[in-house]
Amino acid sequence: MHRFEFKKDDLFINRLKTYPLYNVFIYQEKSYVNKETRPTGSGGLVVFDINRNATGSYEAEMKLRVNAIDSGFKPLFKSKIHQPLVKSHSGDYQWTSNYQDRVSVSSKVEASYPPLVNGVPASAGDFISSSYGIESPITRRLAEASNTLTVNDYYNLSLGGITTSTIPVKHDGSQRPYNLTASALQNVARKYTTLSPHFVFVPEESPTGLIPSVGTRDLTRSDVNFIFIPSMYYGSSIKKGSVELNYYITGSKVGTCADINHNGTLIGTSGSTSGSVVGLVLYDEGVIMLTSSVSLESNSIEYISGTPRDGSWLYYGTTLNDGVEASNTLASASYDLNFKGVNYVSSMTMFAHAKKGHLNHSNNPTYRDLEFERNQITGSGITFAEGTSDIANVVSASYTSASFDKVTYISKVHIYDEDGNLIGITSMARPVKKTLEDEYTFKMKIDL
Repeated sequence: MHRFEFKKDDLFINRLKTYPLYNVFIYQEKSYVNKETRPTGSGGLVVFDINRNATGSYEAEMKLRVNAIDSGFKPLFKSKIHQPLVKSHSGDYQWTSNYQDRVSVSSKVEASYPPLVNGVPASAGDFISSSYGIESPITRRLAEASNTLTVNDYYNLSLGGITTSTIPVKHDGSQRPYNLTASALQNVARKYTTLSPHFVFVPEESPTGLIPSVGTRDLTRSDVNFIFIPSMYYGSSIKKGSVELNYYITGSKVGTCADINHNGTLIGTSGSTSGSVVGLVLYDEGVIMLTSSVSLESNSIEYISGTPRDGSWLYYGTTLNDGVEASNTLASASYDLNFKGVNYVSSMTMFAHAKKGHLNHSNNPTYRDLEFERNQITGSGITFAEGTSDIANVVSASYTSASFDKVTYISKVHIYDEDGNLIGITSMARPVKKTLEDEYTFKMKIDL
């Protein structure tokens, strides 16, 4: 078998930059990505194609077989293990036993073996099944500033048990509303301040020379409408200047905003917010923040409480995986989201050369003329030698006999790593005929 080494001019690595375009139409708890409609899910990119357009019993599931309790990886899980692993303490103080028993709070983290199947502990050999994920949806969340923060379960040492508490939010001794989600993103947004001063969330941190409208608003103390886009859509980042949002009431467009300055600020291009900054785009994180509460259409939507409210960018995308159920009034509202992603596709191009006089011998049995018998020589002991045979002359024909010429057919190119391990095979659509005078270069390309 012939092996050749790639030279430095035989390998090329290229990176292609692409801008996939997405149009997401949102209506009645459904999103339609690039006008695709599926019978399952609320809309979004399909994660596993095996379940595309499958419903009910036709959906593929993964199954795991349960091992015996004392077998398999980590048999430690045969008993319940609570996190973190605090199970005993010298003297067994009051809080220690309560912590170990989790104070009968079933929502705490635990791991148990064997797992439950239909509420009954599984036996060795039983199968545990779970459905594959269907989609990766875009989600919307209205984060409202609140005067109090509800802290879910935590352990209260003084009471010796699990406690749920509500903590007032105070600033300079006075209670003020606070937006947790916006506050968590203010450090992430700092890197975009070179594009626009609007990414400074808190006014006292604003650099010198900001326009008054930026210096007076505080996003950590305001209501913000968030649109979260999974990275499965945009790849590396959202393309600057590609984001456009449209707001419709009864099919008529009441507002549009877009990143017209390619700096992450969404500026109204039509409707009552025309010319104003109504939101921000965090390109690398796939987050759209809509901050404007200016009315786009009076009494246009019924939002959660059942009270008609003016449509604004704070209510853009309502019912998009946010827990808000569609109602008769919400049926009049629909939304349109357009953006491009930035995706890099790396590929390697390889050139394999079949030079003159090379690759003209084969170990394939059909390479020999099998019409003539071979002379076999045997001797004492284990000596055995098979006689030689002529190479088949494939250039001859039934009516015309041509002179002998060594001919091979190249059907595959194998690729090996530096340790001689086979890592790739390239197959030809049709075997390539090669004589001693022929010379070929095979071009192969693989995505990295």
